[in-house]
Amino acid sequence: MFKYSAKLACVVALVLSGCGGAPEQQPSETQTLESTEQGLIWACDGTRSFNRYWKVNGVEVGREYCDCDGTLSEFGQLTGRYSQTQNFYCN
Repeated sequence: MFKYSAKLACVVALVLSGCGGAPEQQPSETQTLESTEQGLIWACDGTRSFNRYWKVNGVEVGREYCDCDGTLSEFGQLTGRYSQTQNFYCN
């Protein structure tokens, strides 16, 4: 019984290797995550004051400041990955 199983396994391996087996997987391209694919991006709607920092390859390229009156100040390029820090909730 064992010999039969071993022979069958060898035949299956030969057939798969001769036929190419499973199709070769191409390496997937790396994808840059945009801000919409990260966590929640806070809206500057007057509920909180916050700062948002934008980075590309670990280098800061832009900033956003949100005030309690809903004013959003933008500096630099708003692209790449971001982090947000809340300053305080607005009254």
